[in-house]
Amino acid sequence: MTATGALLPVLLLLLAFGHSSSGAECFPACDPLNGVCEDHICRCQPGWQGPLCDQCVTSPGCVNGFCEEPWQCLCQEGWDGKLCDTDVRACTSGPCANNGTCVNLDDGRYECSCIPGYSGQDCQQKAGPCVVNGSPCQHGGTCVDDEGRASHASCLCPPGFSGNFCEIVANSCTPNPCENDGVCTDIGGDFRCRCPAGFVDKTCSRPVTNCASQPCQNGGTCLQHTQPEHRTLKVSMKELNKSTPLLTEGQAICFTVLGVLTSLVVLGTVGIIFLNKCETWVSNLRCHHMLRKKKNLLLQYNSGEDLAVNIIIPEKIDMATFSKEASEEEI
Repeated sequence: MTATGALLPVLLLLLAFGHSSSGAECFPACDPLNGVCEDHICRCQPGWQGPLCDQCVTSPGCVNGFCEEPWQCLCQEGWDGKLCDTDVRACTSGPCANNGTCVNLDDGRYECSCIPGYSGQDCQQKAGPCVVNGSPCQHGGTCVDDEGRASHASCLCPPGFSGNFCEIVANSCTPNPCENDGVCTDIGGDFRCRCPAGFVDKTCSRPVTNCASQPCQNGGTCLQHTQPEHRTLKVSMKELNKSTPLLTEGQAICFTVLGVLTSLVVLGTVGIIFLNKCETWVSNLRCHHMLRKKKNLLLQYNSGEDLAVNIIIPEKIDMATFSKEASEEEI
């Protein structure tokens, strides 16, 4: 075989695998392990990036980190966390005094762990009676010892308490916190005000706006009186251009109808009473007329014969009077 025939297979192999194996056709050349040159452009393997495919890709969400291998997140100085998103630069400045140990917290905050004998946020306070013996203060009092330099502890009491250890419940109504003559009541560390008319709020300091309810009628304007000692409501009335009638047209019609109905009722009652009286008078007249006829009939019989006569006498006729008149007739 000639030399030309021996080189031909080698050239064919280079043409077949040259693009994917070396990437030497790109200039500058692609990373031989992480990229492939195609059409004079480096095509990077997964996890690599850059013009020459020589830069690794960090893990998704990595904020302040870098990588040496694909999908890593190696934090820069002053940052911590899985994604390098926790600021630990506060401890880098060494804020803890007196050999305190700095501990980084979330959101860039820190905390100092103090050695025995020191306290405070930055271990700047020497441990005094408040730290060694604990706080003796009651009712939420604050223990103070001059940052550890005092020989004994003292208490800073909240409002409403007093004494060396805040053990005395003070009277919250002395002096009186209620304004505008409000009456104060102590309720154990606090107070309650009973406000006079026209004032509200915890200390009776806010006046009530009476004009909010619009009490004025007929075009009147409400003016709020601001002087607390009087607490009156001033009302100004607009002058009327013409006199207002006592009754409206509708009211006059109603009163007229009621008057007519009342008159009819009175007349009807009087008529009924009059008719009853007339019936009584007519009955009495008929009775007297009938008695007179019976009397005349008895006088016609003078022969002395016994006759029986039935006479119906109304209940209203006096029987004694009728017997007396009958006896006189017989005589």
